[in-house]
Amino acid sequence: MFDWLRHRGKNETMPEYSGAREIPSRGVPPSRCSEQEAKEAFSARCDSIQRWLCESPRRPQVESPLFVEILTDSSRSVLTIERTKGSHCMPVFSSPLRAADYVRTLLPSGSPITYLSSSPLELLAMFRDLTQVGIDEFTLDRCPRCEVFCVIPTASMTTTDDVINCWSIFKSMELARFEQFLNYAQAAARAQQFYTARDVLLEAAAHVSVEDPRLHLSLGQIALALYDSELLHEAKTFLRYLKLKEWERRLDQFAQSRWSNYDFLGEDSGLSAPHQ
Repeated sequence: MFDWLRHRGKNETMPEYSGAREIPSRGVPPSRCSEQEAKEAFSARCDSIQRWLCESPRRPQVESPLFVEILTDSSRSVLTIERTKGSHCMPVFSSPLRAADYVRTLLPSGSPITYLSSSPLELLAMFRDLTQVGIDEFTLDRCPRCEVFCVIPTASMTTTDDVINCWSIFKSMELARFEQFLNYAQAAARAQQFYTARDVLLEAAAHVSVEDPRLHLSLGQIALALYDSELLHEAKTFLRYLKLKEWERRLDQFAQSRWSNYDFLGEDSGLSAPHQ
């Protein structure tokens, strides 16, 4: 994943879904936060994924690349968010794709930026240095299409274990939330509600993740059901950009057969813990 920082050409931009760009918030799936059972199930799934992420050999190494920061002004300073007068927060990302999406969505076109890859050890050292210049908060994987985001004091990160634990909490919530979107879209597709399934998946692309190949394979299947050639092209473009030839081949098979059972959750992306 972090090879993206070194090997992407200057003219090779990250693809996007036009539907997610035009209407990033579609109001689906409906919130179930008021249902205690759903909240407990979500919490349990987050815990399961977090444990899975922190098990060997998946647990990140303290000296291996894990985060991305954005540098501005010819790489002289880190990008920050001014929350209140005199209070600055640094956005940190768990992947180059998330950082690039943030830049494309929120920064003026043509802004001179550089991506910095850092390990947990390097990020911890950066926190200590930035505190001396008044940057004492950070946010991890801020959604560029949402106004509300979680802020964490850098002083709470005292060891690399703290940094990795923070990453695992955020990542487990992202993966569990993504599964909820896939589950809802799968149910809608199997009920022949293809426009609803499309909207749910585009909402996931805009607000949750574009890194999981299941999103693009699922959107490709919905595009075939809707005879939406543009959406199908965008799904294939993402799979090609991510160099996921096997997943692109699967989508081609669906296109040839014109049949699908819409098993969005059945595909193993290797990015999340298997269900027990």
